[in-house]
Amino acid sequence: MKILATGNNQSVNINGGAASEAGAPVVYKVRFALKAVAFCAAVVSLSWFFQGWREVNQAPGIASVALLVFGTSLTLLILGVMGYWTYFEEKSKGTLKKKIKLYEDIHSRLQDRKQGEKEHHG
Repeated sequence: MKILATGNNQSVNINGGAASEAGAPVVYKVRFALKAVAFCAAVVSLSWFFQGWREVNQAPGIASVALLVFGTSLTLLILGVMGYWTYFEEKSKGTLKKKIKLYEDIHSRLQDRKQGEKEHHG
């Protein structure tokens, strides 16, 4: 499996460390701006969770439960995406300590979809 490293358009082998055509290691990185946006979104969604929790404890209703569920779901989703990014950054550097099957499955499905689109357009 190969993915593109940010900024230098060199391919990265994420199965066993990274290597470019020149033999120098290339590390898969997610742009800082994208990480910052995801972090801010996680903070906002976590505040929605706490607001929903306060509202459910004060006066339970459909809106307060919906806010609680939405805040919880969005926080978990964003943290999962951030974990996915970190996982593959560590894997491309060769410093991965433990494989996570969920992230590997998601990555293989994304690669299959990307390969299918490439064959469809190519």
